[in-house]
Amino acid sequence: TTDKITAEPGLNGNEALHTVAVYTDSYTGTLEIQATLDNQITGINNWTTVSTLTFDGTETEPVPANFNGVYSYLRFKASADPASKITKILVRN
Repeated sequence: TTDKITAEPGLNGNEALHTVAVYTDSYTGTLEIQATLDNQITGINNWTTVSTLTFDGTETEPVPANFNGVYSYLRFKASADPASKITKILVRN
């Protein structure tokens, strides 16, 4: 699981469209995009999965995901060890 990143709730209003691009290098597994409405991250937060991406290790282009929602924070949870296999995750709020 990654560290939290702000979902920019003050900028998004009611039409919050989030875009994620995941760059991989032979990663096999799933990547959950999780979000919370909690104002502070304390370790006992309620996270919900807003999108799940599946990778088979043959991806040569970034894998995109779009989702709507006014969230406080986002994080990513990998089903397999992402070390050197998930090279970059770009987020546009």
